[in-house]
Amino acid sequence: MRIPARLVPDTLGGRVMLVLFVGLIVFHLGSLWLHQISTEATLGSTREEELAERLAAAKRSVAAVPPSERDRLAHALSSASLDLHWTLAPTVGGGGESSPRIEAVRARLHELVPDLGTEGLRLGYAAGDNGGTPHALLGALPLPDGSWLNFSAALFRPAAPEHATLASTTAMAVGVLLLGLVVVRWIGQPLRALSNAADRIGQPGGAARMPEEGPYEVRHAAQAFNQMQSRIERLIADRTQALAAVSHDLRTPIARLRLRAGFVEDEETARAIDADLDEMEAMIDATLAYLRGEVEAEEQRPADLVTMLGTLCDAATDAGGEVTLRAPPQARLLCRPLTLKRAFANLLDNAVKYGGGARVDVEDDGALLIVRIEDDGPGIPEDKFEAVFEPFRRLEASRNRGTGGSGLGLTIARRAVEQHGGTLTLANRGGGGLVATVRLPRPQA
Repeated sequence: MRIPARLVPDTLGGRVMLVLFVGLIVFHLGSLWLHQISTEATLGSTREEELAERLAAAKRSVAAVPPSERDRLAHALSSASLDLHWTLAPTVGGGGESSPRIEAVRARLHELVPDLGTEGLRLGYAAGDNGGTPHALLGALPLPDGSWLNFSAALFRPAAPEHATLASTTAMAVGVLLLGLVVVRWIGQPLRALSNAADRIGQPGGAARMPEEGPYEVRHAAQAFNQMQSRIERLIADRTQALAAVSHDLRTPIARLRLRAGFVEDEETARAIDADLDEMEAMIDATLAYLRGEVEAEEQRPADLVTMLGTLCDAATDAGGEVTLRAPPQARLLCRPLTLKRAFANLLDNAVKYGGGARVDVEDDGALLIVRIEDDGPGIPEDKFEAVFEPFRRLEASRNRGTGGSGLGLTIARRAVEQHGGTLTLANRGGGGLVATVRLPRPQA
């Protein structure tokens, strides 16, 4: 059943109050109902005890008088709720009726008044009760001389439960608990949606918009969240466009400088100028690659990681580096191949540049691919392991041609690995050098 929108408060606090009010009213009424049942059952038990005691007293009184006076005494002891009369033969035929309820009544009478003597007691229902709900109880008590004391009484309730009040209280507590769980889940649902949307910011696949619906507070939070995302997107887009434009426009003066360097007669100076221009172009390329990583959305497809690393190792060897690869025949992974290849290329380039060579080791345990790239370089101070992943951050600040680089290689590599749900960590080797460890989980089918 859906509550009309006009009856639902617009604020989150109003809705919580509505749920609590309605829930407490419902459970309170249920508690009162249980208490009423308990009270009626208790009164019924009192009537049972009174009936048993009156029957026991009537049996003793009637048996003590002469037979000629017994029926008159039985009528004198009768009341509106208990009709008594004495006969030589029982009015309840045979052995009486037998049913779970009749047996429960027999046991209850004996439990309340043991002196009643339920041996030979015949019990049954009034005529016409068998077809519906019985309302009158017929019975016959044997007297010592073989005559019978017959009675007719309103059928009383079963024994009252001993812990009815406790059951009522427990029902109320359980109801409040269930109501609290419902309220918490209801309140937490938009908060969970907001948290999930915030987690998706910066992930591949575009922005995650929050639906602007629900109570006023939730709508306002969703609007603020969406506006924040729009501002962040515009800021990143403007920055990316500006940097890309500047980086692209720098290629024109670099080309002119390279052309003019060709007219320099001093060959040593010309080579120095060309090297500086090469370094500038490398920095521009790295910056553009870093910026492209923020806006590119390469499609995922299966690729062989061993083949990818083998191509990179062969290229590094051809360039003069000492690079070895130890890997299984293949290690297929659903990934963005160009993005991942750029990450491993940066790691190999650092290992060759600072360590003189690299040893690449690939492990495949089915659910996880582990790639370790080791070198024999000087390593990195442990307190700088995270600092080197910051954009444009280099531990070697000279930026000379021997070391080169723009400080974006490790930043691009870590971002690419994290986009695949993996991790990239650095550690110093015991015998000297650095090891970069990449862990890539295989997506579950």
